[in-house]
Amino acid sequence: MDPAVSGAADGVTKPFTPQEARDVVLGATLPVVFLGMTDDWPASRWTLPRLCDMLQEQTLKFRIGKRKADTEPQFEPQCDYIDGTLRQFRAWISGAFPEESGPFHRFDKAESWAYADYKYLALLFKDQPELLQEVSWADFGFPGRDGRDSTLWVGSGGANTPCHIDCYGCNLVLQVQGRKKWHLFHPEDTAHLYPTRIPYEESSVFSKVNVVKPDWQRYPAFSRARPHVVTLHPGQVLLVPPRWWHYVESVDDVTISINSWLELVSLFLHPYVTFTR
Repeated sequence: MDPAVSGAADGVTKPFTPQEARDVVLGATLPVVFLGMTDDWPASRWTLPRLCDMLQEQTLKFRIGKRKADTEPQFEPQCDYIDGTLRQFRAWISGAFPEESGPFHRFDKAESWAYADYKYLALLFKDQPELLQEVSWADFGFPGRDGRDSTLWVGSGGANTPCHIDCYGCNLVLQVQGRKKWHLFHPEDTAHLYPTRIPYEESSVFSKVNVVKPDWQRYPAFSRARPHVVTLHPGQVLLVPPRWWHYVESVDDVTISINSWLELVSLFLHPYVTFTR
């Protein structure tokens, strides 16, 4: 079953009023892809060259993972971590200036991916607070919500977040550059996803299953899960409803996303999760 898609005909800038969009967000029981809602956001043009100019020599922590697919998820504690600038990341991705890639040079781009994830815009732009106004979730019916309530995600091809649920509210995600593929699972599939906790990660519950290369012998019940697969393109905004599981992977050489979590429902003790060892 495909997610619901909401959009407008050519020439219409805003297909929904803020109140209409808010009603969709609060009432959605399936993932929703919004079209044409952020075309006038300056942040919709935060491509990698623009971000390099904005952040200059500011360093970000990158998670480094292996491109080779395994039947086990690459959880965050199993990855390498480096501190680098977006300019160094850009040089590494291009392959044209290896001497300028700094700490990335230790990793073969053909074998590894890099992901600067969960970067809070309020911290990145603490010296440029005016940039936080270039994100405006008020268009979705949440006035006053902007870059101060948002995070930045910059990844290379293959960068991924293992399948998990966030233990609070719902998620609005703007795709700025490149494409990301989302595998989403209904809360009723929880029993088929083998929930677990991982060290140092208190805000999410993870699945033991690598949903793109499952180990059917260890996790046979996963065969009963029904994924909703969305490839999110630049300019589109994905709504992930509460309690929905999601695995996210970068499709293109560079992907950039901006998201905001809406604190609508506490899920720490919701009835769908039973942990397995």
